[in-house]
Amino acid sequence: VREMNKVLTTQIYDYITAEIARPMLAARTMASNSYLIDALRAEGKSESREFARDMADYIAGVERALGYQRGFVVSCGSLDYYTRDGHMRTIDPTSEQDAWYAAFMADDASFDLDVDTDELNKSDLTLYVNAKIADTDRAVLGICGVGVRMTGIQDLFRTFEESFAVKIDLVDPTGLVQVDTVRDNIESVDLSNMIQDVRGSDYVYKELGRGQFAITKYVEDLDWYLVVQSMGADELGQFANVILLNIILCSLVLVALFIALRLNRRHTDELKSASLVDHMTGLGNKRAFEMERSDLAAHPVDVDLVCVTADVNGLKLVNDGLGHEAGDELIRGAASCLRGSLERFGRVYRTGGDEFCALLHATAGDVDEIRRELGQMCGAWSGRTVTSLALSCGFCGAWEYPDADLDELIKVSDERMYEDKERYYERTGATRR
Repeated sequence: VREMNKVLTTQIYDYITAEIARPMLAARTMASNSYLIDALRAEGKSESREFARDMADYIAGVERALGYQRGFVVSCGSLDYYTRDGHMRTIDPTSEQDAWYAAFMADDASFDLDVDTDELNKSDLTLYVNAKIADTDRAVLGICGVGVRMTGIQDLFRTFEESFAVKIDLVDPTGLVQVDTVRDNIESVDLSNMIQDVRGSDYVYKELGRGQFAITKYVEDLDWYLVVQSMGADELGQFANVILLNIILCSLVLVALFIALRLNRRHTDELKSASLVDHMTGLGNKRAFEMERSDLAAHPVDVDLVCVTADVNGLKLVNDGLGHEAGDELIRGAASCLRGSLERFGRVYRTGGDEFCALLHATAGDVDEIRRELGQMCGAWSGRTVTSLALSCGFCGAWEYPDADLDELIKVSDERMYEDKERYYERTGATRR
């Protein structure tokens, strides 16, 4: 019975570490993201509403890509707390609500776990995985992380408890219960007597009398303790099911391993894909453009390669006159028109504020068709705030310069874009600034 209970506890331990590994990876990936680090460095240089919008877009992208209930970012400079809905509130380290922040900042650890209610839905008990965002000199710029609904872990515990007549808890270093199938027990039941002299040890088995037992295991990744207590199950009945139990547990290990490998591969691919997307427009970002540019430059230039450079006309005038939200609407409109006319021939990228590039495979006739279609789309476009859209574009086909490399073709398309922009302002008499 003792050995069987140790096997059971081992399986529970393996499930817990697998369940927590994904959100820990997500939080650490967010904390090391150069976009987030650069944004927090420059927080004071941008308008607060624009910064809040950028944070909301970034967090929403993380939640969509990884399927988490809640993502968040806290700036250590302003103490502002951001979610996918933008600026939620300002952290008060002296308040009981934000005691987690003060405790985490005072700790040398780079990540932390905290059980709390959801910021947006107070009925949801959530396990937050927090990670510090550090600068190159290790100065902490902020805290980020993801939240996982407690119900998934509780359901897992409940299945084991009902099947094997045990009580399962996750306990913090003070002995306070953090995860339990009974909500009222969380952060109210003290099991400090179960975790004494356990850190660094293997599974510690304790006899509790009357045939009952407790097994405790330190979970190093969480800095918490797993405590499994018997509920007085019949000893003879347990022996009768030993063989069946071990068959089931071995099957669960194989299934869990297969699922973990599939999930790890899928989420790695999702993280990579999310890092190559411009979240405002849905186009590829500058990093994605440079990757394709590097791949193409490593091979001879295809004769049908077409480099396209585009820039929005009059964006500063819109930003100054109607505000940055109107400017963002104009950028999204430009992205929509470029995608609609170009993407069947290749991929379009947003490489700067209002700057776009595309690498296509098309003929000279296709280029003429693309010009006409793009002009029609821009002429027909109208947004809620901005009523017109004009793009300056430069096209350069490889057949025009057979001996040129990719960088030279991009340079020509860039020059032609600026020439097109000059013609636009001469033709329309529009004001540049």
